[in-house]
Amino acid sequence: MLVLELALPLSSLRSDLYLRMIELLVQARKDAGITQVELGRRIGQRQTFVSKFELGERRLDAAEFITVCRALGADPHALIKMAEKNPF
Repeated sequence: MLVLELALPLSSLRSDLYLRMIELLVQARKDAGITQVELGRRIGQRQTFVSKFELGERRLDAAEFITVCRALGADPHALIKMAEKNPF
């Protein structure tokens, strides 16, 4: 009989990994000297969209996360790996 090992459940909208990823995304924006207004322009959104995901009021889906990373000149894969290695 085959026994499958299941991943841990996604217990919360605010998982530690997700929060760390957003924290690193905000830091990447600031390190690049890009304002929320400029980032919004680069991704075709308003500044309020950027503010909401940075404050945790709105989640980014995977495609949006990649789009934001690319707009910042950040490698999405590297950012995720960093978030996994350096939790809160």
